[in-house]
Amino acid sequence: MRKIISLLCVFFLSFHYLHSSENNDEKLISGEWQIGGMIHRGKMLNHSSLLAPIIERYAVGGEIFLSKQTYGKNHWNSFFNYPEYGISYTFLNLGSPNYAGMAHCLFPYMNFRFLNNKNPFNLELKVGAGLAYVEKIYNEETNPLNHAFSTHLNAVLNGKFQGSFELSKDWSLFAGIGINHISNGSFKKPNLGVNIYSLFTGFSYSFGKENDFIYPASKINEKNKIWDCSVFLSTGRKEVNPIGGDKYSAYDFSVEVTKKHFQYTRFGLSLDITYDESDYDCIIMRSQPIVERWETTRVGVSGGYVLLFGRLSLDAYVGVYLHEKDILYTKIYQRTSLRYPLTDRLKLSLSLRNNRGKADFIGLGLGYRLIK
Repeated sequence: MRKIISLLCVFFLSFHYLHSSENNDEKLISGEWQIGGMIHRGKMLNHSSLLAPIIERYAVGGEIFLSKQTYGKNHWNSFFNYPEYGISYTFLNLGSPNYAGMAHCLFPYMNFRFLNNKNPFNLELKVGAGLAYVEKIYNEETNPLNHAFSTHLNAVLNGKFQGSFELSKDWSLFAGIGINHISNGSFKKPNLGVNIYSLFTGFSYSFGKENDFIYPASKINEKNKIWDCSVFLSTGRKEVNPIGGDKYSAYDFSVEVTKKHFQYTRFGLSLDITYDESDYDCIIMRSQPIVERWETTRVGVSGGYVLLFGRLSLDAYVGVYLHEKDILYTKIYQRTSLRYPLTDRLKLSLSLRNNRGKADFIGLGLGYRLIK
């Protein structure tokens, strides 16, 4: 998970170089739709000694996708260098036939290009998130070594860096390196999850209506205000060790102040307060010094970057806890959120909080804009 987030952060920090192609409207898109497939070969990363017994061989699989090319109908298309968006079905033999079996992943994604769209060769960053079904899960009697998965249904995060080459007007060839992170976000233990690194190659075919790239007459995004201050409250459920233990609720409250950077990007600073019902019991189980329940509240300060895809936004924050002594967690945490406005002031938020790349909990909540 940390690798995907790091890849996104590099993309965020360098993005103002990516939308410099102001003459893309001169190029005719070969087709509005693309369909294609690829084959993967890789390996499960051994990020914990508990995973070593279930890594038996290389991971192999394939992927089928359908995408739509943006051409400037919405102003953000031009800013992000006319990306594609689509849906992918990925099937992977995880390299653990006796313990984990197959994973079937379905997720939407976006494909961003680094070079001018008129080039026959391009470098691309492809990111997506969705659901994964894992064939075999932990069972105390029949599958006790599988500490990667305790639920069949999991979340998947996908990142790919690839090079593509146009063979003809309609056909393209591509190859690259990718990572799939699959876990249930600590909803149930055990939940070490897996990170599958793979090399891949494939092809795509373009079809459908042809459109000219539209370069907007105005670059101004009037909805991206100079300053914004919003509050967010989200909650999620999680399980902690021992395996089969109780379920706990966790709550996140954040006060965020963001400032416009480019027309579809923002910088942000946030005060984060987290209360996790499991923390008190974890302290007891680990024979740590007893504290009051309210003292387990985590307070942190984080900074981040926001990408605006029309009404939908992707927020990535990295922060540090302000505890004098952090008993259960590392000082550094990350929070990644998808947000969508329901009204001018009210927003829906889906977030993932993790510590040093390890999922803490998935939260669903609402936000309220304090200034209009």
